[in-house]
Amino acid sequence: MSSQPSPDIPFLGDTFGALFVGATIGAILFGIINVQMLIYYKRYPNDWSFYRHSVTLFWVLETVHFALGTHALYHYLINIDLRGALEADIIWHAVRRRNSVNLTGYLSFLQYQLQVVIKVWTIVFVQGVYAIRLWKLGRHFHKIIPWLVFIVVGASVGAGIFLSYDLYVPPNLASIFIINRSIYPFFSIIIVADLTIAFMMCYYLYKSRAAIHFSSMAGILLGLMQLVLVSGLATSVSSLVSVFTYIAWPKTLIFLAIDFIIPKLYVNSLIAMFNYRQEHSSKKSTTEHLVPAVLQPAPISSVDHTTETDVSLRPLSTIQDIRSSSEYLVNAKGTIDPPMSQV
Repeated sequence: MSSQPSPDIPFLGDTFGALFVGATIGAILFGIINVQMLIYYKRYPNDWSFYRHSVTLFWVLETVHFALGTHALYHYLINIDLRGALEADIIWHAVRRRNSVNLTGYLSFLQYQLQVVIKVWTIVFVQGVYAIRLWKLGRHFHKIIPWLVFIVVGASVGAGIFLSYDLYVPPNLASIFIINRSIYPFFSIIIVADLTIAFMMCYYLYKSRAAIHFSSMAGILLGLMQLVLVSGLATSVSSLVSVFTYIAWPKTLIFLAIDFIIPKLYVNSLIAMFNYRQEHSSKKSTTEHLVPAVLQPAPISSVDHTTETDVSLRPLSTIQDIRSSSEYLVNAKGTIDPPMSQV
């Protein structure tokens, strides 16, 4: 007896092998998120509450996303017959046998839908936080242009809502490819949003750098520009690769493997920007009061700043052009007996 192999069975390397590689890279990135989050809360426990709560929210979302992905990998590699799943032309959690979807496959498909929804809104929320930082930076130079980024992010929100709704239309993942109408617009919009945010952030950081004449502060802004540009390009390229693999190999798991990685790239890029700012603001306190308000954790008036930051003003005595004013501030704050002229 001879049996003909089914021509529709895909290669294991393009399906479960790709899923395993994506889950492994995602686990590494999730570990980096944990380290970066601990560094962030240790270095800056008094940061703006919106940023601190956002970091916590992203960590919770990524923890759930990682747990769902790990369960999916275990479900396919341990619990079910791989060849049987492939012969049924099931790509993800839906296990169909005899033209019916069993309870395990149905619940697993709901799990997959939840995982995609978490990925979509993690991306949108990260772009929203970037938009707020960009608005805080750009309002010092323009009044209207910074608001344009909110239009782009608003388009990402609309595309995310459309994709989240469209994701629950197919009865199982065997027919998941009917949601092309929402996948293509979503990834196209978030790519445009990433590039817009990255280049506008670099532009305004460059404007801030040009307005500051201290080499140390200019170096900080230059490094921040490089970080924002690289992270923005990395997220855009990963989204573009996901779309390309979805179009080129729709019957494989390559695009789903990339989905393990994309949201963790977004969260890592955002927390890395927070940590870079905090690390250099603590090491470069000599020019802290000259930084634009957007780079500070909270707006501080010049009077309050001079009153509260006695120690941070003392290193300014090394700067020649403002040495006299710095010494006067230190003496005015540090002298126990004030001069007779001030009594």
